Amino acid sequence: MDFSLFYFDGDGSVAQPNKYQLLIDSAKFADQNGFSALWTPERHFHAFGGLYPNPSLTNAALAMVTERIQLRAGSVVVPLHHPVRIVEEWGVVDNLSNGRVGIAFASGWTMDEFILSRENHANRKANMWRGIKAIQQLWQGEAVDYQDASGRTVQVKTLPKPIQQKLPIWITCQSPETFIEAGK
Repeated sequence: MDFSLFYFDGDGSVAQPNKYQLLIDSAKFADQNGFSALWTPERHFHAFGGLYPNPSLTNAALAMVTERIQLRAGSVVVPLHHPVRIVEEWGVVDNLSNGRVGIAFASGWTMDEFILSRENHANRKANMWRGIKAIQQLWQGEAVDYQDASGRTVQVKTLPKPIQQKLPIWITCQSPETFIEAGK
């Protein structure tokens, strides 16, 4: 049986130094004791999970203090971010960790977090699936077409090149429809 650690609670509102010390210490423990993975979420503007607004940042830090444990996002809310940015950030973490990243993707669940990308809320599930496809293509070194500020189509390839050829992914599901789509 594999064991993992999953972080979610905690908003950092308690006035204390070293808010991430437990995360760092437990990551080192898990790494040294054969745990499989460590998961950090993406949460915005809410006391539940507020210490974790960006899993690529927390996992970049953990990459520097661990050697073996898989470093995973549980989840990245795809409609809040451009696929190129997701691949660039996680490509850095994959390199820092020597190929130990994986991402669970989500469509988003609270209205508040969509202040980061208002226009994507109405079609968030479709945006997630479209974003995942682009992320997988970019991760594997393929070019993806995007429009620049003038409307001109530009073929984009991201850097740095990740260590892993294929990004391990999961889908965070909250509804029967998402479970069905993930199964496809």
